[in-house]
Amino acid sequence: MQKIFAQKIRFKSAIGSPFPEWQKKKLKSIAIINPPSSEFPDQFLYIDLERVNNGILSEPELLSRYNAPSRAQRVLKKGDILYQTVRPYQRNNLFFSLDGDYVASTGYAQLRAKENQQFLYQLIHSDNFVNKVVARCTGTSYPAINSNDLADISIYLPSATQEQEKIANFLTAIDRKIETLTRQIEQTEQFKKGLLQKLFI
Repeated sequence: MQKIFAQKIRFKSAIGSPFPEWQKKKLKSIAIINPPSSEFPDQFLYIDLERVNNGILSEPELLSRYNAPSRAQRVLKKGDILYQTVRPYQRNNLFFSLDGDYVASTGYAQLRAKENQQFLYQLIHSDNFVNKVVARCTGTSYPAINSNDLADISIYLPSATQEQEKIANFLTAIDRKIETLTRQIEQTEQFKKGLLQKLFI
């Protein structure tokens, strides 16, 4: 992954020709940061910073708009990306792909890609991007970056949307295999735990 975003590994077009050179852009030019929402649901599933680990969402909390915490502000749409602005080096970000009413904490920056959503999601996990974010963080115990500083970060990305798509598809396929293996490990651990309890009753 790191070699791809460092341009040490390049993909080629369907006819085998090289793609154009990558171009430098600011994050705010390729994504809408914290897009405004005109409608706030009366009831929703809430995603706080504890609910996402390694790109996997677990048990969001069902809340009403009337008893929700003040940080519940990011109304989500399919394809949005949640970027953890507190301790961003942990890379606990989420590609949101669910139906229904979901709202996220302002502990996340909400990114709505203007082009390839999956490519942007992969790019924000690259060492180059994370290092730039960390360099702009403030605070010691809970280092964080604000959305304006995040939006101003410059990144290199393919000029050709076809190359973006190839990179996104390749890395997303790997992520899905990792997620499947992670779930299998978790299920096996639960099975072992249940078996041990029965053995030692």
